[in-house]
Amino acid sequence: MIKVNYFILLLVLVTIVISCRNQKIALIYSNNTVDNSKYVIASDLKYFFSDNRDIKRVYLRNEKLSLKTEEIKQKIIAKNQIITPDDSYYVFALILKKDTLFADDRLEFWKYRDRGIYYKLEDKIKKEILKYYKLNPNQL
Repeated sequence: MIKVNYFILLLVLVTIVISCRNQKIALIYSNNTVDNSKYVIASDLKYFFSDNRDIKRVYLRNEKLSLKTEEIKQKIIAKNQIITPDDSYYVFALILKKDTLFADDRLEFWKYRDRGIYYKLEDKIKKEILKYYKLNPNQL
């Protein structure tokens, strides 16, 4: 009986670890313009969550991208660089769990809540994100 309980406990723990490691990421891409032909700026980030034909969404499971997203978020929090709301425009939103990071068209300036940071992704990860939107990595 005790062996069965330990087996069930182990099975539950393995399931939790696997499900946590395989978090689905939502990648959202905007083609740079909103209805009034302006770029998506920090004060208008809700546009990423609208039902607009200019917004493309992809859902994937990628542990390396999940870890990189978490790393970027932690660097933003650690640097504590407060940015002004309309200082940049955004093309990408990456949603992991309940956190959303926004990135510019080059995937180099990142925003989390009211803070931002310059962080250049590795080419391999950048190409992986861009392939979902059929974007040429050299054009950015």
